[in-house]
Amino acid sequence: MAPEFVLAFATGQKVEARKSVELFKDLAFPRENTSRTVDSAFSRQSSVQSVREKFVALVTRIDDKLHGDGKTHKWTIRHAFYANMGGFVLQPRESAAFPINGKQLHWLIKRGYVEYPKMTAKEVWDKSKADGFQKLLTCLQTAWFIIQIIGRAIQKLPITTLEITTLSFVLCTLAMFSQWANKPLDVESPTILTSSNSIAEILIEAGNVASQPYKHTPLDFIDNQSPSWLTEVQPHLRFRAGPRMRPLPRFTNDRFPVIGAGPDAVFLFLFTMAYCGLHFAAWDFDFPTSVERYLWRVASIAIGACAFIFWVCETYQDGHRLGRWERWYAKIFHGERNGRINTMEKLRRNRRFIPVWEVIVMTPVTVVYTLARTYIVVEVFLSQRSLPIGAFNTVQWSEFVPHF
Repeated sequence: MAPEFVLAFATGQKVEARKSVELFKDLAFPRENTSRTVDSAFSRQSSVQSVREKFVALVTRIDDKLHGDGKTHKWTIRHAFYANMGGFVLQPRESAAFPINGKQLHWLIKRGYVEYPKMTAKEVWDKSKADGFQKLLTCLQTAWFIIQIIGRAIQKLPITTLEITTLSFVLCTLAMFSQWANKPLDVESPTILTSSNSIAEILIEAGNVASQPYKHTPLDFIDNQSPSWLTEVQPHLRFRAGPRMRPLPRFTNDRFPVIGAGPDAVFLFLFTMAYCGLHFAAWDFDFPTSVERYLWRVASIAIGACAFIFWVCETYQDGHRLGRWERWYAKIFHGERNGRINTMEKLRRNRRFIPVWEVIVMTPVTVVYTLARTYIVVEVFLSQRSLPIGAFNTVQWSEFVPHF
C-alpha cells in the first residue's frame, strides 16, 4: 500500500547503524596479529621510529579494508544492524536477560560491565537466515520486469496502470535492498553477553539518570527505543499492543526513523519523490472512462504534493529539535562556529517530538494522501476491465538484435 514508509524505516535503521559505528570508534577492539607482526619486524629500528609508525598504520588500514569481514573484530555496520535488531542479549547476575542495542552495548563496554564482543562481521552474517540465492533470484526477476517495461516503451506498446504501479513498488524495493544490504535477516539465536554485575548494581552506579521506571528494558535511560509503533502508538489507538512482558524479550524493530539531514535523508527524499512521480507516467494512459483518467491525475498530484509538504514539515521540525537552524544562523550571520543549544533546551524539544502545529498541518495532509493512495490502488484493478488491444502484445525482442 505504501512502500515509501517501509523505505523510510529501512533508511532510519541504516542511519542508526551508522551512528553506532561512529560511537564505537572510541573503543579498542580485538584484532588479529597482522599489525603486531609488522610492529615486531621494525622494533629494532628505533632510528626510523616515525617511518615505522606510518607504515604500521598503513598496513593496518589495508588489513581492515581487505579482511574487515572476516579477520578483525572491528565494529562494522553489520554489527550495528545486528545489535539494533536485538542480536545481543544482556544476562546480568541474578537478573532476567533482555536485548540491548548498539548504544546500550557501547555504554556497558565503556564502563566495564561486559567485554567487547569477539565476533567478526562474517560471523554476524552466518548467524542470520540470509539466503544469497533468494536475493539473487529476486533481483533477476526485478531486472527482467524493468527490461520488459523499457522494451514496451521503446516499441510504443501500451503500458497499464498495474505495470506502472508495480514499477514504483520495484523502485522502492531496490532502494530498500540498498539500505538493508548489510542487515542480517531473522537472527535465529542471539549472542548472550554475561555480566558479573546485577541490573540493580548497574542502575545504582548509573546514578539519577537511571532512577525513572523503564518502559521497555532497564537500560532505557541510555536509549529507550522510542517512539515505537507497537509499544507506544498502538495502545493510544486502542489496538492490541506489542509484547506485554517487561523487560522486552525482543525488540519490535518498529522504531520511527529519525534520519536527520545527511546523505541518507537526500537518498530517501529522491526515491520518495521518484516513487510518487512515477504515477505521472500514466497521465495520458487509456482509462475505461475520462472521469477515471482525471481522478488518476488528481490523485497523482495529491500524493506528490503531500509527500513534499511532509518533507518540508519534518525537515524543519527535525532541525528545530536538534538545534540545527540555530547553528546555521550563528555561522552564517555571526560567523560563530558554535551556535549549539544547551542540553536542557534540547531535552525540552525532544520531549515535544511531534509539536501541535505539525499535527494540525499533517492531519489533513495525511487524510488527502490516504484517499489518493487508496484511489490509485483501487483504480489499478478497476482499469483492468477495459484494456487497449496492444496491452496484450508482447515485446518483440528480435527487433533489438542487429540483422541485415
